[in-house]
Amino acid sequence: MLVVNNMKNIKFGTGGFRGIISDDFTKENVEKICLSIVNIINKEKLKKEICIGYDNRFLSENFAYWCASVFADNDFKVNLMQNATSTPVVMYKTMQNKLDYGVMITASHNPYIYNGIKIFTQLGKDASLEVTKQIEEEFSKISEIKFKKSEKERNNNIKYINVVEEFVDYIIKNQNINDCSNLKVVFDTKFGSTKEEIELFCKKINLKNYSIINANRDAFFNFVTPAPSEDNIEQLKLNVLSSNADIGFSLDADGDRLAVVDSFGNYLDNNIILSLIYYYLVKYENLKGDLVKNVCTTSLVNILAKKFGYNTHEVPVGFKYISSKVIETNAIIGGESSGGLMVKNHIYGKDSLLSIALILKILSSLNKPFNKIIEELLAFANNFNKKVCDKQYSYNLEKEKEIKEKLFIKKILPKFNYKPIKIEYKDYLKIFYENNNWTVVRFSGTEPLIRIFCEFENIELCNKEIKLWEDFLNLK
Repeated sequence: MLVVNNMKNIKFGTGGFRGIISDDFTKENVEKICLSIVNIINKEKLKKEICIGYDNRFLSENFAYWCASVFADNDFKVNLMQNATSTPVVMYKTMQNKLDYGVMITASHNPYIYNGIKIFTQLGKDASLEVTKQIEEEFSKISEIKFKKSEKERNNNIKYINVVEEFVDYIIKNQNINDCSNLKVVFDTKFGSTKEEIELFCKKINLKNYSIINANRDAFFNFVTPAPSEDNIEQLKLNVLSSNADIGFSLDADGDRLAVVDSFGNYLDNNIILSLIYYYLVKYENLKGDLVKNVCTTSLVNILAKKFGYNTHEVPVGFKYISSKVIETNAIIGGESSGGLMVKNHIYGKDSLLSIALILKILSSLNKPFNKIIEELLAFANNFNKKVCDKQYSYNLEKEKEIKEKLFIKKILPKFNYKPIKIEYKDYLKIFYENNNWTVVRFSGTEPLIRIFCEFENIELCNKEIKLWEDFLNLK
């Protein structure tokens, strides 16, 4: 019998439960989270089957097996991924098998010292706030874990699976992706777990002229945060330029975030990707419907939706809010500025490969350079030329308390550079200015950071706004 000592309570953030490995993110805590899900499923008499996946992070395969063992000990049918895979693959399998819960071991784009556990529910959807609160409550009740079965007996309930090819076929068929042999592409997988699906995808769409950089497993991610951010694409940019590629794609470590580098080496984030895919789906594929975005995403999408005669729905940060609102409004697409999007009739979560597939489809079907396609998009949106900027700052508990009291309790605000037309207080602070300019101040839900986002006509105005808040909150 294995007994696990009681650990401190946990807290789910915007993208699951994450923590520093061996500090908050421990074998004991992960096993207790899984037992909490077991207890919920048993109480609610749900389907006793689970899908579990993991990424390339340190010990991820071990954490996944420890998860599987808890479920197997409680007579669950356990589908455990045979190899490291992307988060969307696990969401897909959860949806396809009509499971009530799925589990992914990953800390997504966070630094290498972190790992995490994402929980999915029906439709392959990120667990709602209500579900994660329920898990936290169950967790707090568990003082120890007693395994009833031997390891051999538990292993009999674990089936190792590989559904990557099935997932790739699903995207190609659903999105009607055709031959892309006329394109040259560079992928940067950031030492993450997407290499297999990218290679399969390229083979199936006849994309022969491609290369993948940073494709090997490196649990330290070359000591660079594995995120597709503007300060982390220099190597991809150089590869695109030196090989005369049509486009480059930068993914994060678990394959749910994406950024693009065009043939001239220009960096394009998900504000542009989300806008472009919505524009293409409505204008060229004649889809009809609204768009969902989070509060830190460009107003470009608002302009597009309005010109097409549809609405934009704005939700807090956290993809669970986006997917829920997409379902509620029957929207075509939902996304966020940080690099992820979903489309209707796919999984209800972020998926880099989906975005890649649609962008390659756009390039092939419109048959013109990516920068020209972006020019067409911006011209349609009243010659939109704004810039979204963001900056992040680490903090300690004392600083967190000071800022929260100042902004959210006393509601003290700086002397604005521009007259605000609306101020919104939720789990973030958003200031709306004239001309669709805005600023958001929020605490990260995945690591100890406070972030400032803003959108103005140029980088200089963005920097001026960020400096205002830096000085007001004494951030460094």
